[in-house]
Amino acid sequence: NFQMMKSLSPPGGTAALALAALCSKDQPFVERSIGHLTGDSLRELDGRLLAELGRLSPDADGSREDDAGPTRRRQMIDECHLAVATACVRRRTYRSLDKFASLPAGREVVEDALRCHPLPKRLRDELVESHGHPSPPATWHEALGQLRDMAAGGDRAPGSDGCGLWELVLDHPMTAYVPVQCEKCGRVVPDETDPRRSDADVGLREAPPTGDELELRSGWFRGPRGPVVFELTCPGCGHESRWYRSGHPRNLLNPNGRGRLCGDQEDLRLILAAYLGIQVRLVLPLDWDHVWSEFRGGDGGDGNDDSDENRRDGSAPWRVRDGSARNFCRRLDEGIGSWTGVLAVHPDPGLCGDVTGDYLGYGRDGGRADDVDDRDMERYRSAVRNARLDSTGGLTQAKTVVGHVLERTGLTREDVTALIRQAAVDHRDGKEWWRI
Repeated sequence: NFQMMKSLSPPGGTAALALAALCSKDQPFVERSIGHLTGDSLRELDGRLLAELGRLSPDADGSREDDAGPTRRRQMIDECHLAVATACVRRRTYRSLDKFASLPAGREVVEDALRCHPLPKRLRDELVESHGHPSPPATWHEALGQLRDMAAGGDRAPGSDGCGLWELVLDHPMTAYVPVQCEKCGRVVPDETDPRRSDADVGLREAPPTGDELELRSGWFRGPRGPVVFELTCPGCGHESRWYRSGHPRNLLNPNGRGRLCGDQEDLRLILAAYLGIQVRLVLPLDWDHVWSEFRGGDGGDGNDDSDENRRDGSAPWRVRDGSARNFCRRLDEGIGSWTGVLAVHPDPGLCGDVTGDYLGYGRDGGRADDVDDRDMERYRSAVRNARLDSTGGLTQAKTVVGHVLERTGLTREDVTALIRQAAVDHRDGKEWWRI
């Protein structure tokens, strides 16, 4: 019945008009609900969208949707479910594509950021002792020049795709994850919210921006945050540090203990990949706060083989350098909840797709994961299935229900891939994400 409904009433019909009408009345509600879709917000969104559809539906004789016959009402509910699922995929695709669209327009911006921060002595010494630099580099620009020389003459000498250099960059402190911490003593602020440890308990508070911040933006840190500045009074040494989320390369390349979380880390990698001419795409799990990237090139020496989904016109396979991302299925054992799907996004629609199966598959079979016990992999697949069936979000890490929204519509991997690719086309053409 659902497949018939999709063919007869695809997104773009009356349910699409209902979503547009709801946005015109209360866009902050729609943005908030789709952006962080909990079980409660889904129930409210479903109800309000169904009410709008009832008002727009000619089958309801211009009255409330409750007056429609049971068959038509069931179809209206299915249409609303499909509209919500489409909106969820589109908004997440648009958020990722916005990162590509906001990349620095000129190389000089990146050059300036690479040159502007003198590296602390401890870091310069570490680069020589632990990362093979021939001499202590004074700036990241000098460090990158040394990496070019190392890639050209070492075991990972790049071919025409330059991925030997890119592997060195990915393994380098220049692009490493940096937890939020005291800039003086290095005491780390836990990034997971614990009911027993509020922001105040860890010395953290939100402060209004001063106006001097570079590309201040919203983002997740111990919960969803607006575009705010964090002030940390270190419980250990009493030093006060200021930090904020930003996508500007000068801020992202600050080597002095500023936080660089996974989203910031991938922003920086996108910037440097564009600067170095490396093709990357963003990978985002559903119902789990994380993001990473895949890149083109190489011979699969990190445990990844070719995958039909990740090939296009005979090109090289997509690869994942970071083992924790490549083996993202194993994070299901951390005890903090499940993820429910994995999407890959790139400005080229043909390079987008639903890659959930790849992250629940072995490298030897064209997936991502290094070989794990078959019983463990089946357990991981079961955990994802169970989380997608849960309408409360209680089983997911983010306590959201995006995977459930896709599951209840019966959307296949091919369906989701088509939605992502259409969203990439519409983003390029300037169409709002909620105009489905």
